[in-house]
Amino acid sequence: MDQHLRSIIEGVSNTRGADFFSSITLSLAKVVGATYTFVARLDIDRYVSETIALVANGKLVDNIEYSLEHTPCANVADNAVCLYPKNVTHLFPQDQLLIDMNIEAYLGTPLIGARGNVIGIIVALYATPLINAEQTQTLFEIFSGRIAAELERVEYEKQLLSLNATLEQKVAERTADLNTTLNQLQKTQDQLIESEKIASLGNLVASIAHEVNTPLGVAITGQSLLQDSFNQLVLALQTQQLSKSQMSNFVQLFSEALPLVSDNLQRAKNLINNFKKTAVDQHSDVKENINLNDYFQQVLATLTPLLKQNGVGSEVHIAPDIEVDTFPGAHAQILTNLITNSITHGFKGQDHKRICLYARRQNNAIIITYQDNGIGLTTDCREHIFEPFYTTARARGGTGLGMSIVYNLVRQKLAGELTLLPSEPGFGIEITMPV
Repeated sequence: MDQHLRSIIEGVSNTRGADFFSSITLSLAKVVGATYTFVARLDIDRYVSETIALVANGKLVDNIEYSLEHTPCANVADNAVCLYPKNVTHLFPQDQLLIDMNIEAYLGTPLIGARGNVIGIIVALYATPLINAEQTQTLFEIFSGRIAAELERVEYEKQLLSLNATLEQKVAERTADLNTTLNQLQKTQDQLIESEKIASLGNLVASIAHEVNTPLGVAITGQSLLQDSFNQLVLALQTQQLSKSQMSNFVQLFSEALPLVSDNLQRAKNLINNFKKTAVDQHSDVKENINLNDYFQQVLATLTPLLKQNGVGSEVHIAPDIEVDTFPGAHAQILTNLITNSITHGFKGQDHKRICLYARRQNNAIIITYQDNGIGLTTDCREHIFEPFYTTARARGGTGLGMSIVYNLVRQKLAGELTLLPSEPGFGIEITMPV
């Protein structure tokens, strides 16, 4: 017995994975003298057994898959050592595979995983009655634990590789998406330079870098944490010290950190996309003749839910005969941004919040006036209100792009000028637009 044990141990001492299963199956087959010997994993959902090492008459042969139904292996799968020294085909007359192989004796031992469940089986099949059944059974029971551990290690390794592949794919997708957006940002910056939409490109780029740095920093930190945890897990696998708790901790970390990485990369992407709006494409809109009163009423109608939610009333004082050839989409975006700015910054404690729109003809121009009855602008706000990324509400998620977008739309799209009205008691702006 000791000699047999030594022979088997020496045969598998430096092997892992598929080589381990082949080596130990060959060694066991040689010692127990079985006609067929195999190690198989179980797929309980499909109720089949899949051999991972199959020895026939002392040689490795191709693996097979077979149904557990009506076989002695089904009993082994139920966590029982099954020994039938002879007449096994009479006991299992519906097991056609045993009949076709002319099997007389059967020995099967379950492979128990770390959670106590049966994950595989070791089986020896004999064409003649089994003589030394007790010794063969003892050998199988001795090595079943080692085989089960290696089978479980291989399965964990597959899961880790799958998790890593998923992580790498998601990071690659987010990185590619971000690179595309950054390329678009570069094109937008080129357009800003060419059309002189912003006086100091250096300050603009610095603002962008500052705003994007936070979500990118969080994403990089999350990715680094995942990579360190993965490296530790790989080391535990290689040293065969992987525990169930380590695996569970890694899966939990993965499920928590990956959404954090994804959300912050998406946040950076959205921030850059919002920045792109500060450089308005001169040809992206269609010029039309519109009635200002009708069109502004229409825009306000679409913003009614936002106004009602914040308790803000609106008034339009525009003569019904004022018509102009202009870009409607630009006016809609300007008005939306102005109203959003008033709601976010202007109204604090007022009982009667109002927004008013006026328009009048003056020489060869149309002057549009927007006013709210909010708290007004501080001196600092008046100096920087049209600068991109300047905001007094960063703690509440403000990006400081709204009024910068208004500035660029008026100057570049409408070929107009902006004038800030006296800020007390409220905020006001005049848009002078040629006709």
